[in-house]
Amino acid sequence: MTKVIGYDGKPYTQGDRVEIHPGTDLWMMGARYGTVKKISLTPEDRVRVEMDKVRGLRSGPADRFRAV
Repeated sequence: MTKVIGYDGKPYTQGDRVEIHPGTDLWMMGARYGTVKKISLTPEDRVRVEMDKVRGLRSGPADRFRAV
């Protein structure tokens, strides 16, 4: 299974619960946690996350999230 490194330096993988970085707009709006649905290995290691309080998948680089 593919593992990527979060903003705290610890690895996480598909299916893990994650928190989005506190410096993002979603975090400020209360959508802080979600579940990793897909990881695409690219130069930016894109991660697709289903957030708890926002509809649809959100994607971003691996270091925008951290495992909780």
